[in-house]
Amino acid sequence: MSGIAVMMMVLFMVVIWGGLAASIATLRRHPDEQSGLLGSNDYATDDALIAHEGH
Repeated sequence: MSGIAVMMMVLFMVVIWGGLAASIATLRRHPDEQSGLLGSNDYATDDALIAHEGH
């Protein structure tokens, strides 16, 4: 393998694993239950959603 190929391999490994680490860190700071369209709305709690599930 040439030096350029090794450099590109290392670069893209850093990009991929760095992206994974960044997404895990972001998800730990902002869990799914507190983000998205409904956010921390009172009607988006587990109890409220389970109550509406049978309807």
